[in-house]
Amino acid sequence: MSFDTTLKAQNSSGILESVFKISERRTTISTELYAGFITFLAMSYILAVNPAILGGIPGMDKGAVFTATALAAAAATLIMGIWGNYPVMLAPGMSMNGFFKGMLLSGSVALVWHEALFGIFLSGVLYLILSMTNIRKAMIESIPEDLKLAITVSLGLFIAFLGLKNAGIIVSNPIVLVSMGNIADPKVVIAYISIFIALGCMIRDIKLATFISFISAILLTVLADVFLGTNNAPIPEQIISAPPSLSGSFGAVFNFSGLTADKMFDLLFIVIIFLIVDFFDGLSTIVGVGRDAGIIDKDGKVPNARSALVADAGGTVIGSVLGTTSITAFSESGIASSQGAKTGLAAVVVAGLFLVSLFLYPLFSMFSAAMVAPAMVVVGIYMIGRLGDIQWEQKESRIAAFFTIMFTVLSFSPANGMAMGFISYAFSMVVAGKGKEVHPVIYALCALFLSYLILL
Repeated sequence: MSFDTTLKAQNSSGILESVFKISERRTTISTELYAGFITFLAMSYILAVNPAILGGIPGMDKGAVFTATALAAAAATLIMGIWGNYPVMLAPGMSMNGFFKGMLLSGSVALVWHEALFGIFLSGVLYLILSMTNIRKAMIESIPEDLKLAITVSLGLFIAFLGLKNAGIIVSNPIVLVSMGNIADPKVVIAYISIFIALGCMIRDIKLATFISFISAILLTVLADVFLGTNNAPIPEQIISAPPSLSGSFGAVFNFSGLTADKMFDLLFIVIIFLIVDFFDGLSTIVGVGRDAGIIDKDGKVPNARSALVADAGGTVIGSVLGTTSITAFSESGIASSQGAKTGLAAVVVAGLFLVSLFLYPLFSMFSAAMVAPAMVVVGIYMIGRLGDIQWEQKESRIAAFFTIMFTVLSFSPANGMAMGFISYAFSMVVAGKGKEVHPVIYALCALFLSYLILL
């Protein structure tokens, strides 16, 4: 290696050190790069799923939604990585894009798609205003340590459950709610094999466990297509193409020509619902991933909290203008922290890969959510280890942790889990005669959570 090359490498390393505090957070550049790459693979399904969901709404173009998804995810994640310095990745939330579609197609509101997106834009603006104050920072730092641990565990179980569901290992059952999937289904068999490959790597302390399992799932799926004709991963004729146009979606939220007075209540409803869900989904993920990565200190203080929250809120504003539903911190960010990521460099890697994916629209048509299921199960195994740190001998902590974890998984929503966890914690403390020990912010949050559950 020449002297000039060595000097450039040292300068680059120095810049990364000053921006992301690599040594201070006891991580390495290679760890951050690898964790970012693996996390992108795990959450890249959103590039295929979000256009498929929103593209079914009259007036919304599937190609434009793909481009909006990639750009909004890249912008929000880049802000989170550089400004917030958290290994937290953002993209359009899976639960809310389905809710958005169902609400419009069912006729629950009298709005068309771009008017409903304007409601999401307003919710993002309000969220951004809150993020610029100390209100949300105080909220995070007022959360008891046991609740933070319960949130981390609940996120891990949520990710694992989502992975098992996507793989077909767990399926819905009208009699007993959920049950085991069909073991004869090639997709399920592939998921099982890939999961046990990952488990073997974990037991042998091989850090590439998630990556190896993901690659094995892809290879097995392709082989099943070739030899069994399952057609679960059809290979496109063209891999690289220009990004689909945003024409018709960019800036459509500011088209007020059809927004009449009789639609104002529906608009307000969307603002409230999306504000509450985005507000608490982002909060739960930042706390959970930050705690798991060791960024949140022993006193519960969240460093650089405002910047992280602004990135979360700003993503929703950017996404709505581009033409997609609210952007939120993804639970799959737990994959990055489980792989050792502790800085925003991992998020910058993900942002860069989202930009690269703009030119791979045909390729993403062949990937399925089932292919990343093994990695998501492994994350759940890593994050559930925090259960042992909860003070189970304290009844108040035990009750709150139970409600947080159970409602996150069973209602399929981290926001619902947080709502029930906070409400049960405050109730238990008051009944135990310890009401004065509860931070006033917790009581305020309980009131908001009750409003959220009533509206839900």
